[in-house]
Amino acid sequence: MRTMKLYPFIIALLFAVSFASCNKEDVYPTFSFNEKGECYMPDVKKISIEDFESSVVGYGWKHIITHEIGSDGKCSPEDYYEDLIGGGPSQYYFESSTSLKEYMYVDAFPAHGYYTYAYDYEDGNRISQNDHLVMRIVSLKGDIMKTIDYLGARADGIKIYGYSTYKRMSSEELTQVQNAYPADLSNIKILTTSINDEVNIISGNEFEFDVISYNDRYSVKAINEESCEITCDGDNVKIKLLTNGAYITVSDRFRHFEFSLLSTDEKMEPKGTDIYDLEYSEVVFNKNMEFIEPSENRPLSYESSSIETTTRDGYAGSIISHYNRSYMLVVDTDKKARLIHLNNGRLYLKELLPKETLLSLIEKGNGSSISYKLELTTADRRVFQILPFKVIYKEEF
Repeated sequence: MRTMKLYPFIIALLFAVSFASCNKEDVYPTFSFNEKGECYMPDVKKISIEDFESSVVGYGWKHIITHEIGSDGKCSPEDYYEDLIGGGPSQYYFESSTSLKEYMYVDAFPAHGYYTYAYDYEDGNRISQNDHLVMRIVSLKGDIMKTIDYLGARADGIKIYGYSTYKRMSSEELTQVQNAYPADLSNIKILTTSINDEVNIISGNEFEFDVISYNDRYSVKAINEESCEITCDGDNVKIKLLTNGAYITVSDRFRHFEFSLLSTDEKMEPKGTDIYDLEYSEVVFNKNMEFIEPSENRPLSYESSSIETTTRDGYAGSIISHYNRSYMLVVDTDKKARLIHLNNGRLYLKELLPKETLLSLIEKGNGSSISYKLELTTADRRVFQILPFKVIYKEEF
């Protein structure tokens, strides 16, 4: 009797498994690719232009889910956008039979906005822009539309397609999307200035540049407001350094550009700071490019040796650390300057002394030398201490 009672349960279980299997096949159909590599679904039911215009045109379509279509035509069960960084799904509004609005978030700006473009509806339920596939409708049932979407291309050129589900929006939902994605992305300008370099070194304390292109309005700010005075007059910007060094950000509503401004003017050098010492402040080299540190008479490797900055006795704390990016402005006797990033307070010999500099000393002959001012700067590019350094060429030692 107990065995007989199991039959209805087993039959019901087999029916459920069979139903689930069929349902899964319906959710994840198998796709094909044509000779151009474009994805399509064989034997798809044709949707007439009349049905397309009455059921799709004039409505907004909210994205529900997308499954990536593999090269074998099978769908991944995961949501394509769930863990995607720097991108997200699009929402669509077919505002007419020829004009389509695509609402999206563009991480590169970043901005929430829309593109408007002309489209064609073709045989095979194909929606395209300038013959490039936007989407291909697989099914249209009530307020649910399922499509093949072109998602982009990988670095190797392989095109990515997705099987997507969209739900027709109400007029209120469409208004909410339009308000949430307000920027016309086709009209966004690239923020450009007359500055070409991220590090700008001047001889005095005044600097000016133009903001050439921007969106709506722009702003110019220093990370440390006490480092400089900034005056904007139309598209022209004037900066007066109050301390030696400033880190400036130019921004509009979408983009920003950052640059450093430093000076070789001796009048702007900091006074009375004695926080750090150099591990050694003089180095000697010979014609074979062999180096020694004179006070200890120890050999140094040009390729791998570094000069460490150490705090002086009595000073507590650290401006230069692994967690606080710091820099060094290297100024020679001719006031030629360059900015070098310190690696956890260390300055590498080959960065400080380019081979061209060493060769020029060799050409000048035995005993020739060059002196530097090594100007330590904080993370916001302000010079706070100057340390001397000298390199000497000797034919033998």
